[in-house]
Amino acid sequence: MRVICPHCYSKALITSSNVLCETVKDLYCQCTNTKDCGASFVYKLSHSHDLNPPRQTTIQIASALIKSLPLEERQALQRDMFAS
Repeated sequence: MRVICPHCYSKALITSSNVLCETVKDLYCQCTNTKDCGASFVYKLSHSHDLNPPRQTTIQIASALIKSLPLEERQALQRDMFAS
């Protein structure tokens, strides 16, 4: 992961981090442009959302949807699956 100084846009180094929870972390950073900037700052790194859920989650969702169907529709779905 590349961190850029928000002040001079030079490369910055992550000097330490602090875990706030499972999906959020503070990254303590130092600008490498010590001659003209030298800023220290904190970036917040967090999980935003999934583009594709984990396989197990997908199976659980599919299973719940199938179980919510009336018996006739579940049987028809099963017939369609094995007919392919």
